[in-house]
Amino acid sequence: MNPDVLFRRLEQRTERELYRKSFKAASESQDSLFKKFENKKKEQFKAGFAREVKWFFASLLLAPLMGFVFYYLFANIIKDSMIDLAKYFGGVETLYFVIVFISLIGIYISRLIVWALKR
Repeated sequence: MNPDVLFRRLEQRTERELYRKSFKAASESQDSLFKKFENKKKEQFKAGFAREVKWFFASLLLAPLMGFVFYYLFANIIKDSMIDLAKYFGGVETLYFVIVFISLIGIYISRLIVWALKR
């Protein structure tokens, strides 16, 4: 066999192998990057969900306290209006629960404002 033909075949074979290896390395690195970003999305979703659950329970604890403070302040500042509101809602307890519900919504509105300012 002619040495030139042998070297040419050998050279072609190594070029093909180098191309295959480089293509394989590029595709593997691309796949690992995609997996990395997918895992990061899942972790960010889990962290965000956990944060929202934490804030939900924290707001359930804070809303009755804030409701009591607002109820007490309003009862001392605007007595006549509080009596009218208690009659409208059918009792002092119902008025308190309405104030607690408004406090709960207020906590989430403030969270939305803080979230918007951070972005």
